Amino acid sequence: MPSATQLSTEDRFVGLFVGRSGSGKTPAACSFPGPIEVLDFDQRIRGLLGCSWVDLTKINYDVFPPRESGGVTRLNKKLEGWMVAASVGQLHVKTIVLDSLTAMCQCLIQQALPITHAGGKGMSFGTINLTGPEDYKFESQGTLSVLSFLRSLPGVNIIVTAHLVPRWGKLPGANAFSENVQIGEKLSITDKLGENCLIYFDHIFRFDAPQNGQKHLVQFRGDMARTGFGSLPNGDHDITNTAFYPFMQSKLSSAGRSPLTDLQTSQQLTK
Repeated sequence: MPSATQLSTEDRFVGLFVGRSGSGKTPAACSFPGPIEVLDFDQRIRGLLGCSWVDLTKINYDVFPPRESGGVTRLNKKLEGWMVAASVGQLHVKTIVLDSLTAMCQCLIQQALPITHAGGKGMSFGTINLTGPEDYKFESQGTLSVLSFLRSLPGVNIIVTAHLVPRWGKLPGANAFSENVQIGEKLSITDKLGENCLIYFDHIFRFDAPQNGQKHLVQFRGDMARTGFGSLPNGDHDITNTAFYPFMQSKLSSAGRSPLTDLQTSQQLTK
C-alpha cells in the first residue's frame, strides 16, 4: 500500500463547468489543449462560431439528439473505442468535453421511455409517455456509468458542462410557516443524482454572463464552485472574449506557482 507522502499532482484536469445557458461554459472547455472531442448533447456546438479565440481546427464533435434511436449504443461504442485506444497508447485525444450533463440526462430518459412503456406498460397521458421510477433509475445508472467511464480514461482532460437552477428553502432560524426563498443553486437534474455527480470532479467552476451576456465571468470558489488548485484566487474573474485555459494558467503562475506544477502534462498537451 503506497504512502500518502508519495502523492503527486494530477496529470490531467477533471472539471465540471456550471452556469446558466449562454454563460460561456462550452467556449471555456474548448479552449483547453487539443485535439478535443465534444460529445454534443445540447446540439449547440455552432455557438463556437462566435468565439474568435477558440481554435476550431483542433475540435471534433459528435451530436446526440435526444430521441435518436440507438443513441445510447452509439455513445457506448465511442466510449469503449476510447478505452481500447488508451489501453494500447493510441488515444490521440487530449481533452473530452461532455456538453451538457443536463441534456445527456434528458437523452437517457427519452431512450428509456420506449423500453419501459413497451406493451402498454407505464403511465401515459394521451400519446405522451410519462416518466416513472424505472426511467429515473435508467437515467441515474446511465449518467454515473458515463462519468465513471470518462474518469477512467488515463491522461485525458475531462470537462463536463451542466446547467444550474435555483435551490429553494427556508433561511436559518425561519419558522415552518415562513416563505421559501432562494438559498443557493443546484444542478438542473434530480437532486440525488446531482449530488452523486459532484464526487467525480476535482474542480467545479461556475460561469456567469451578467449585463445581458455582454460580460462573462468565472468563479473558482462559492456555493457551486470549488477547486483543488489552492492557488486559484477567490472572487469573480472577467473572461470576456478570453480563452479560458491560458487565463487559468496565468492565474496559477501569478500566484507564485508554475502552471506545470498543477498540470504536469500541460507542456505536452499544448504542443
